[in-house]
Amino acid sequence: MHCKFMVIKESQTGLSTAKRCFVLGVNRSSYYKWLNSKPKQSDPMEEKVVEIYHKHKGTYGRKRIAQAIRNSGASINHKKVYRIMRDNGLKAVIRKKYCRRKYTKEHVVPNLLNREFTASEPLEKLVCDITELKRIGDKRYYLFSILDLYSNMIVAANVSFRYDWSLVAGALKGLNINKPKILLHSDQGCHFTSNLFKVFAEQNKITLSMSRVGNCYDNAAKESFFGHFKEEFYIYYNPQTQDELYENIQDFIRYYNYERIQMRFKMSPIQYLQAQNFSLG
Repeated sequence: MHCKFMVIKESQTGLSTAKRCFVLGVNRSSYYKWLNSKPKQSDPMEEKVVEIYHKHKGTYGRKRIAQAIRNSGASINHKKVYRIMRDNGLKAVIRKKYCRRKYTKEHVVPNLLNREFTASEPLEKLVCDITELKRIGDKRYYLFSILDLYSNMIVAANVSFRYDWSLVAGALKGLNINKPKILLHSDQGCHFTSNLFKVFAEQNKITLSMSRVGNCYDNAAKESFFGHFKEEFYIYYNPQTQDELYENIQDFIRYYNYERIQMRFKMSPIQYLQAQNFSLG
């Protein structure tokens, strides 16, 4: 629009101002307002805002820039900083906001495990959870596993890029249940409070237990496993494809069960079971 105003002003034709505005599709009152406007004076604050913005690589928003200017002894409102940034096309680098899907907890049970992380025999007490793995390409991957508190053995696991019921169901299918009374403990995640999880427990005569909301210590044994897993897995393996990831996790769980010494037992989970004369089948 500024260019059209300049053409109208500098035009040497014999046309009146009104006709020149009409030809160029310009509102006459807007042209006169521009013509009579005073030249914009330089604002020292504008230079200061731009300087601070670039100094901090665009990571400062209007409030931090305003605070930085106030810290230097000057007075400025963050609204003015916003106007200056807008006029200069400056935008702060904003952290990506993740949208968490809301879900309804269909079935919640008390914390029956009550932080008693020892068991007198295999499959008496199991703990389970899900953890997110490192991305491969643009895909997220998740590991769901079930740990037996008697031997610290991983008795079932599944990895997938789908964060849905199939992630949990894939491991539950491989769970060898040959005991009438099993306590299965989890947090209150969407998979574990679902009716599908409840039905699975009822069909297999499993008693469910759940951590209290926001209390990771109620499932400390499983959190501890995932802590060791994330530290050690990526020392042994560096999967670059989905197939490699799946194969590597199987290898690591086999290593964890058969070879990795548990300091609590001074031997691996499988060796401990054998020492206690329990069958692996």
